[in-house]
Amino acid sequence: MDNLPRLSFYLSGVLILSGAFTLLTNDLLPKMAILNLTGFIFLLCFCLIYMNMTLVTSRRFLRKLETTSNLPYVFALLIAIVPIIWSSIINNGLYGSVKIVYMLSISLACVIGAYAGQKAGEKAQITYKKQLYEYINKMK
Repeated sequence: MDNLPRLSFYLSGVLILSGAFTLLTNDLLPKMAILNLTGFIFLLCFCLIYMNMTLVTSRRFLRKLETTSNLPYVFALLIAIVPIIWSSIINNGLYGSVKIVYMLSISLACVIGAYAGQKAGEKAQITYKKQLYEYINKMK
């Protein structure tokens, strides 16, 4: 596989990025336990950030591949598993149903980000191939 170094870089990058974000925002998780508009807004923001991490990583990785791939779902798994494990083993103010809703929301956000990232990556791949073809023809 020609993209093995890129793949290992992206896999380690998403783990580090997800872990760093999880550690930096750990103090904000109890604000989601407040069952009102504030808690919903915090949950929505967390979901949007994790979805965006997955979308951007997937789009950037797929852009330079020669064919389509299901690797965005691997990225989604790695991005989602860090906050899920963290919230499972660390007492961070999330209890019972709020913790389950948090875990399911983050998982769903990462899957949606992977799906959107795959579609955006395929479009970026077509554009990249056209630009590369034009550049090669221009150099001849």
